[in-house]
Amino acid sequence: MRSVRVSGLWGAARRRTPSPFRGPLPLPRARVAHAGDAWQGGPAGATSAFPVRRWTERRVVVLAAAAGLFAAIFALRQTSTDGSDATELLYVVPISLVALELGLLAGVGAAALALGLVGIWTLSSPAGPDWVGMFTRGVAFLAVGTVAGRFADRMRDARDRQHLLLQSGLTLAHLTGANDLPATLAHRARELVACRGTRVELTGRPSVDAGVLGDTREHVPIEARGIRYGTLAVSTSRPINPEDRAALTVLTLQAAVAAENQRLLEGERERAVIRAELRDARLHLVDRGHQVQELIVRQEAERDYLAHELHEQAAQTLAAVLLGLGALEREMSSEMAVPRLDTLRSEIDSTLRSLRSLAVSLRPPALALGLQAALERLAGDARSRGFDEMTVDLQGVEDLSAETETMAYRVVEEALDVVGTARSVSVRALAGDRQLVMAVVGARAIAGGKLAVLGARVELVGGTLSATATELHAVIPLSPGRELAAVT
Repeated sequence: MRSVRVSGLWGAARRRTPSPFRGPLPLPRARVAHAGDAWQGGPAGATSAFPVRRWTERRVVVLAAAAGLFAAIFALRQTSTDGSDATELLYVVPISLVALELGLLAGVGAAALALGLVGIWTLSSPAGPDWVGMFTRGVAFLAVGTVAGRFADRMRDARDRQHLLLQSGLTLAHLTGANDLPATLAHRARELVACRGTRVELTGRPSVDAGVLGDTREHVPIEARGIRYGTLAVSTSRPINPEDRAALTVLTLQAAVAAENQRLLEGERERAVIRAELRDARLHLVDRGHQVQELIVRQEAERDYLAHELHEQAAQTLAAVLLGLGALEREMSSEMAVPRLDTLRSEIDSTLRSLRSLAVSLRPPALALGLQAALERLAGDARSRGFDEMTVDLQGVEDLSAETETMAYRVVEEALDVVGTARSVSVRALAGDRQLVMAVVGARAIAGGKLAVLGARVELVGGTLSATATELHAVIPLSPGRELAAVT
């Protein structure tokens, strides 16, 4: 029977690589995966189309041809009267067809059938062969049937092993879970080799058993490129043959490649996560850098403002007061002394108010009475500036440090400055979580630049800030760490 020609990936693999019974048959993962995609059947059904046979090579046609040859040769021999004619030797052709198609037992049966047909002709014709001729023909028929049947069985077994190896390669190449490899390998090993049980031990993973393990075990290492990933143990009732050992070697090589691919994929995923985290951290640091820079600029502007007020206003005013007092000493006897004293009194009063305002901007005196009183004072000022409603409730929160009170006060004060005016503002404390929650509803004009500075301040003290076009929500911790003192 003419051998079946298989085209595509498997045909190329058989042309380029040796049989698994002559040595390991490597199945590269990328090529196997490509084959599975090309067949569009997935790993489970990739080998369902084998063997590929034309209609003239199908079993029914071959067996029908063998039966026809048996009948034709028998009829031809019945019509012959020449005893020396060896036409019955043509029975080796249908015997070969049956043996190659059905295997050893069928080949022996076909040989027995042919010998029986020769015996029928011998009994019906006086010119038939003697017992030596029958013995010779029987040996020839049995030899052809045995050899052809044994060859067919081995080729069929080789084909089945190759199909199982191809299917296992596709299955191992398409594993999605990291823990699926041991169980899949144990199952495939039992399919590939007739054994009672298997055990798969991979490095860093628990062992997986399939079937019943006996005392006699064959150990095959799972390794690729000099890296050992584990061991496959096969329990059989008899020592495995070279074909089984070669097939297990190919299977463990496939498993090692799958394990290496999983390791590389896991490493690539970890690197991708690290790259994403580094990218986010870099963006976060850049954003924090801009926020800190804006905060520093804001603080520098405040310092410049204080310096200008002290130098240009208070200092010059006090200098004028000193000069006026000098002139007053010289003019005490004149009628112009009283108006000058009134002017000096007004200038000194203005200077004192300015100094008080500067002192309040550095630390509000209301904080001396506690955060509740300071925020209520701030709420009164806010209502006078156009806020419809502002409520303060800090019940249950006590024993706050001066740094914490100053920090919370500054955040609320700056938040009111950011929103300009609003319909409703509430400041309340969560005693259990020791947090200050500020909610602004109906803001009329949120300043974007000031909002960025406020966000930087809130984030630096460990809080959170969220804002929309008309709302603002801030959460500020009331148990700050040591770093908050430096911020305030």
